[in-house]
Amino acid sequence: MTAPTEGFARRALALRAMLCDDSASAGDQALKLLEEYLERLTYRYGYVGDGSLGRYANFLRGRDALDEDLIERIDAYTQVRNCLAHSCGLQTSLDLVAGLIEFIEFLLKRSAPTAEELMTRAVRTIDQTESLAHDLLIRSGYGRLPVLSDDRRIVGLLTERDLVATQALAERANRRFADLTVADVLPPDALDRVVCIAPDTPREDVAEALTRSGVIACPVTPGGLPDKAPPGIITHADVLYRMQGCSRGREPRSRVRRRSRTAA
Repeated sequence: MTAPTEGFARRALALRAMLCDDSASAGDQALKLLEEYLERLTYRYGYVGDGSLGRYANFLRGRDALDEDLIERIDAYTQVRNCLAHSCGLQTSLDLVAGLIEFIEFLLKRSAPTAEELMTRAVRTIDQTESLAHDLLIRSGYGRLPVLSDDRRIVGLLTERDLVATQALAERANRRFADLTVADVLPPDALDRVVCIAPDTPREDVAEALTRSGVIACPVTPGGLPDKAPPGIITHADVLYRMQGCSRGREPRSRVRRRSRTAA
């Protein structure tokens, strides 16, 4: 049975955006989002009446909706919520909230039936004319980036390996790495690394595309065509969310810190 995820991914993304500015509010809203997700899931399995994080977790225990290790993590977040509710002046730590948001994203991706719900949003891209001196792979630690042409078409995928290989060649040729552009680095088969897919593509078809030789990622584009910048992207890790249990997620931490009087 598929869990409902409509709108939840966008809300989780919004919480991630507010994480650094107001982690306390992000934590409160993330706990509410987790509870709402579980509420809809339990109702699909026949739950009746009012509930809470703890009640939903107990109801789902032993059913095929969630593995036991996931239930245990929900139990841990239930304890955190109870602690916050009964201890005046406490707030969640930044690390705890980040782990909670990641856990919610994990739950959403493991039950996502289509590419739109499975994809990672807010995709960072890079123009093929951009200088490598300002490359996001260097500045922000991205492992791969879709490359766009002047007319915003996808022309390939830039990887860290491309940069390493080009830097070695530049040093041997006595050329400055910073003088090169993305187009100089992009190999001829860069477009073969991606398979563009439409937002309504079923998960099974996404997984099949990622098994093709040389494919690293699936940009999600309108109509599944490379003629527009992608609003989302899917990698092997996103598909593995459903298969790996909870091993990819952070362990929930029960640390809370005392809130200052002015922030109460």
